[in-house]
Amino acid sequence: MKKPKSGYRPCLRCEKNRAERFFTSTRARICTTCHKKKRSAASHEARVSVYGLEAGDYARLLAAQGGVCAICKQSRAKRLDVDHDHTTGIVRGLCCARCNRILLARGLRNDPQVARNAADYLEDPPAIRFIGKRYHREDGKK
Repeated sequence: MKKPKSGYRPCLRCEKNRAERFFTSTRARICTTCHKKKRSAASHEARVSVYGLEAGDYARLLAAQGGVCAICKQSRAKRLDVDHDHTTGIVRGLCCARCNRILLARGLRNDPQVARNAADYLEDPPAIRFIGKRYHREDGKK
C-alpha cells in the first residue's frame, strides 16, 4: 500500500487510502464502508440462526431458488426474508419483504399466477427439499 496523501489514511480492512471523512473518529482504523459491511453480515448471521439455519444454508437455499423470491420470482436489492410456518416453525424458503410481510400476511395481490406460485410454495416449500427441515426458535437462541 502506498503512502496516502494529506487528508487520507489507509483502511486496515479494505486496504484503500480513504479520505478522513470515511472514518468515524481520528483513531478509527477501519473505514465506515467496511464497518457497515461487517455489522450487516453479523446482523444477518444472528437473524438467520434464529431459524435454525446452519452456516451456508441461507446461501444454498438462495442459490437453489435462483437468487429470487420463491413466490414472485423477482430479485431484490436487499436480502430475502427467511419465511417460516408460524404453526409448525418449519422454514419454508426465502421471500422478498413484499411477499413475506404483505402477500402472505395480508392476502394475495390480484394476480392469479402469484396466487398459484404461493400455493405451490406453501404445498412444497423449497427449503425442505434443499436443506432439510430447520425449525424457528421462539427464544432466538442457538
